[in-house]
Amino acid sequence: MCEHEKPLISIVILNYNGLKYLKRTIPPIMELDYPYYEVIVVDNGSKDGSQAYLKSNSRIRLINSPRFKEKNYACNYAISKANGQFILLLDNDLLIIDKNILSNLIIFYRNYSNVGFITIAFYNEFFNKSKSYGGYFCFYYIMETKYKSFHEVEKINGAKVGFPQGAILFFNKKIWDEVGGYDEYLSFGGDDNDIGIKSLLLGYNNYLFSEKIQIHIGLSEREDNNKYAEKFKNIFYAHLYTIFKNYKFINLVIFLPIYIIFALVKSIKQSIQRRNASIFLAYFSGIFLFIRNIPVAYKNRTKIQSRRIVKDDIFFKIKPPKFN
Repeated sequence: MCEHEKPLISIVILNYNGLKYLKRTIPPIMELDYPYYEVIVVDNGSKDGSQAYLKSNSRIRLINSPRFKEKNYACNYAISKANGQFILLLDNDLLIIDKNILSNLIIFYRNYSNVGFITIAFYNEFFNKSKSYGGYFCFYYIMETKYKSFHEVEKINGAKVGFPQGAILFFNKKIWDEVGGYDEYLSFGGDDNDIGIKSLLLGYNNYLFSEKIQIHIGLSEREDNNKYAEKFKNIFYAHLYTIFKNYKFINLVIFLPIYIIFALVKSIKQSIQRRNASIFLAYFSGIFLFIRNIPVAYKNRTKIQSRRIVKDDIFFKIKPPKFN
């Protein structure tokens, strides 16, 4: 690739109390083999010394989000400040091990048509397989992917995916602006599902980049019941909201009740396994949160359905690649 063919890329990293991760993930980013890139870290109110560490590197542009602990707002805010034509959006615990990843992503982008979002394969540290090779939809909403060897995942480079996984994704900034970025009414979870659907409905394709698999070093510890319940509530709400907003009417009528039943069964199962009723109660909290936000969801639904170019809900038709 000639020098004049290399556009500016903004690497945008979301951070909240991630100092222990940043000390490992920032140095490789500073050594990427690409001439034109900027590094922006948007901080969500960290109190662990992250900001002091980031300020010590003059190549990093540190931005403080005006609203704390709101991931989607922070990402939208940082990307609005980015100068690059392309964006590589990262979680603070995503370790880049490919020095040529930016050049390779630009080449990949130019080799495919109607590119919306590119999800980049990764695996959890200390694992020898990956299940992070794109997201896919099914009748109960999200399909669980299976662990595959790195070699198998590398062989499906270029496969179409339903939605990108939010830990690391690459896109043209104009696409982000066209789809409206992340939905700020989703407090936790569902952001990548939602943006993948919106991209497909506007006629774009979402792809997998797996020439080299990156590493997720922030494998969370087993959460206590209260944390799990809060997470369950927010993700359940986010999925209800996303289905209501994006699905065409006939599929909304069919699949929203199916997902509600699926989540109910899951909440009962988790409550029994954990011997704690908080997850079952979180189910009803998620229902209440969804009902409270139906006016907002309806307003956004009207906007999305009027703009969609693809009339069919084609995200149901995109399945995980077949592995040999």
